[in-house]
Amino acid sequence: MDKISGFLIRTSAFLGKELFEILRQPVLILTLILGPFLILLLFGLGFHNDPQALRTLVVASKSSGLAAQIESYATSLGPQFLFMGVTDDKEEALQKLANRQIDVVAVVPPDAYQSLRKNEQVPLVLYYYEVDPVSIQYVNVFGRVYVHEINRRVLQNLIQQEQGQAATLHDTLRQVRRSAANLRQVLAAGDISAIRQEQQRLSQDLDTLDLAVGATAHLLDSVQQTVGPDGSTEIEAIRALLNHIRADATLLGDIKPGQVDFSSQLKTIDRVEQGLTELESNLTEFRDIQPGVLVSPFRSEPKNITTIQPRPLDFFAPSVIVLLLQHLALTFAALSIVREREEGTIELFQVAPISAIETLLGKYLSYFLFAGVLAAILTGLVIYVLGVPMLGSWLGYSLSLAALLFTSLSIGFVFSLVVSTGSQAIQFSMITLLATVFFSGAFINLHTLQGAVRLVSWTLPATYGISLLQNIMLRGSAADPVLLLSLTAIGLGLFSVALLLLHRRMGSA
Repeated sequence: MDKISGFLIRTSAFLGKELFEILRQPVLILTLILGPFLILLLFGLGFHNDPQALRTLVVASKSSGLAAQIESYATSLGPQFLFMGVTDDKEEALQKLANRQIDVVAVVPPDAYQSLRKNEQVPLVLYYYEVDPVSIQYVNVFGRVYVHEINRRVLQNLIQQEQGQAATLHDTLRQVRRSAANLRQVLAAGDISAIRQEQQRLSQDLDTLDLAVGATAHLLDSVQQTVGPDGSTEIEAIRALLNHIRADATLLGDIKPGQVDFSSQLKTIDRVEQGLTELESNLTEFRDIQPGVLVSPFRSEPKNITTIQPRPLDFFAPSVIVLLLQHLALTFAALSIVREREEGTIELFQVAPISAIETLLGKYLSYFLFAGVLAAILTGLVIYVLGVPMLGSWLGYSLSLAALLFTSLSIGFVFSLVVSTGSQAIQFSMITLLATVFFSGAFINLHTLQGAVRLVSWTLPATYGISLLQNIMLRGSAADPVLLLSLTAIGLGLFSVALLLLHRRMGSA
């Protein structure tokens, strides 16, 4: 029992010692508490996620009709496309690009029509002047999106022309209906000669209608075959209807000499007129469809199944909390034993009745307690002042931060035991921070890293901490036990290394 109480007394002595050292520096404490909060606040106020608008100058021959078409397209392509006009001087445009007066030069080749006739796509060349890889990729995406939009506008014009032909088709259809009405009148009058004449006119008008329908209905049929249900298509229904109308119109010519009862022919002409009405309804439906709908039948409608719509501030808040806590815990621990060695205290430990495990645990507890208070204050400011959501369990959140702080302290103590001076400890701490910024997933998604490099990410406590806190705070998930245990295992492994190094340095049994 005496051994246990002595162990606790000697360990707790370091707790008071280290906390006293920290509390002697109130400015440092205030900086550590308010600094991270102010950084996060400024980030939330200043960060915006809107795509960059690119000033685009188009190079095309002004004498061609294509230049006028491009200008009509470009003025309505969207907010990210800032149309700066059309010029036929490519060198002048490139000079403006080099002077940063514009962001993109789009060059339209003068032989666009000839390329199409050769079954080749027309290259729309985009010149840009960027050194940032992210900006370069954005320009590439920008080009694909807006070339796709231009292609859509071209197809839309073709559809409009096709629907213009549909309007002509309706004129033909009205002529057929007039012929059918005239045939009804002469049937009612019983004039056999006039009946034969009107029946021939109706047959000729039906031939004209058949040709017009064939040119128009194929487009609607293609749309139905692509996005419609399986089974009969629109053109098959229209063709079948035309065949029935033509068959009935042929029956109208079967009139015997001296015939005086035309009741059967009148019933047949009723069926013809009903068929023409149905045909007009089908074709009107096609004509009334907007060209933009036919060209782009689908639209994207993303729906996030999360219970919140996170702001950029919300998404980056867990990363900032993890980065700051890891860096603070690691730096404090990295300077701890170095400071003892520089002040000569470590020699006193060697002759004092204190073991390496008691020394290390005392320092762990002191810094863990201090970092835990900072974590609580920072969490309160982030959630209750900045309004970052907390959807998950506070227990999972606390366990995740505890594992993060423990592992970060372990790294710091290992650094403190392998370096010689405080400046070296700071350098190691800064290198770890730099690696964390690039490889932890704080600002660059982990899936963008190659397989071998990604292994570096999983050696950093922040990688585990960021994933845990984002899932807990923003998704409301439970703490992932695999991540939590893995992070704790790394901390325990490094704790063992630190204990071994301190044991050798103190020379105690």
